Amino acid sequence: MEKSKLQEFAARVTQANRSELVVVIYEAVLASIAEGKRCLAEEQIEEARLEISRARSLITELMGSLDMQYGISHYLRQLYIFAYHELCHGIAMRQPELFDHASDIFEKLLPSFQEVAKQDDSEAVMQNVQTIYAGLTYGRGTLNETIGVEVDTNRGFQA
Repeated sequence: MEKSKLQEFAARVTQANRSELVVVIYEAVLASIAEGKRCLAEEQIEEARLEISRARSLITELMGSLDMQYGISHYLRQLYIFAYHELCHGIAMRQPELFDHASDIFEKLLPSFQEVAKQDDSEAVMQNVQTIYAGLTYGRGTLNETIGVEVDTNRGFQA
């Protein structure tokens, strides 16, 4: 995955609440699977393994964060396990079409989690982080992207 895409996911994670965090992880899983599939099609085996390994790690994180006291968590866990196994088989057998099974699961669940995230007005999970502001400005014949980071003086360790 491109460094800029990884940085975008990292920035979103620092600003996300619990519901938004699930959405970010879902989108990262989908991006890693797509990149792994592309690399495998181009016979870049090591890069494909790296991307599929990243997707599997994210799926493992999703499984670990399930609250099993709710019935739906058991169903989600089964879907995550199936997707994980499809990714394992796809990379082992070098059959990128198996990645589609995993992608389908996350693509179908993503809109529901996006809707939940819209309704969740809780604060960000990570506290004491930099606030990131981004915007576009128009110049003479150019479009400039501006990213500003607000530094909080209470951030970090205090002596």
